[in-house]
Amino acid sequence: MDFNVLSTQNWSRMFNVWIEDIQVIGLPAVIAPFEIHPCILPKVRAFSRYASIFVVLLFSLHCTSPRWSAVPPKPLADPPANPPATPLEASAPAEATLEAAKVFIERGKASWYGGDDDGFAGGITANGETYDPSALTCAHRTLPFGTMVEVENLGNGRRQVLRVNDRGPFVRGRILDVSQRAAQELGLLHHGLAHVRLRTVDGQGHPAPVEPGVLQGNPYTIQVAALGNGGNLDRLTHELRTVFGPVTYQVAQGPGGTMVQRVRVGTFERIEQAEQASERLAKFCRDRGLEPFIIRQY
Repeated sequence: MDFNVLSTQNWSRMFNVWIEDIQVIGLPAVIAPFEIHPCILPKVRAFSRYASIFVVLLFSLHCTSPRWSAVPPKPLADPPANPPATPLEASAPAEATLEAAKVFIERGKASWYGGDDDGFAGGITANGETYDPSALTCAHRTLPFGTMVEVENLGNGRRQVLRVNDRGPFVRGRILDVSQRAAQELGLLHHGLAHVRLRTVDGQGHPAPVEPGVLQGNPYTIQVAALGNGGNLDRLTHELRTVFGPVTYQVAQGPGGTMVQRVRVGTFERIEQAEQASERLAKFCRDRGLEPFIIRQY
């Protein structure tokens, strides 16, 4: 029969057998000097039962107590040699921070020009260059010539850095005209129009402020219309001179290669002055179907 060390009955039985098997064997027989009382064996047996319980308890405590072992501390991990790249949008500065740094930011609609049927290819831009539809350029109303802008198509997230070398667009509600190549890069070639966000950048594409010194000597003006020579031009010029003062013209190439006269009013060194005058002109031109907008003279 197997002996279970955790069973108190097994230990008690073992002690009882041990006591019962004790025999005093001696040759020759020796008479004990004292008399063994007959009731001592039951007492020994009772004591052995409690002793076996005590031994079992000590054995159980020894086997069930948790063992302690020293665990060496885990070494600190070294920083990664190449940390993961941060998404471009997450790493880009907030617009409020860019505006505080005098970075020009604008949102609105953009169109493109320079196709085979509009007659602009090979023409002269506002800064005197020959217009190249395959170049990454754009037309803006107020930014100085040579300014680099990063244009983002908000519809598809595509971005492209362009250089301002022309004036336009001459349609109210639009903020930018891009070249045919730029339209292809931004994904608006087949759509014609796109909602965009632009901001001024440096040659490496980092956000950059517009240098105040570059803006000097090129005041704001308000363009009212672009008309061909004729009665409409004379009549509008007379009305504008009567109410708002001197009127100037700029000869430009219109759609299809036709030449037009851009009718402009006023000269303003500060944009706030131009905005106030533009509001008055907008009320005057509302019934005439015209929509004036602010633009640089050059």
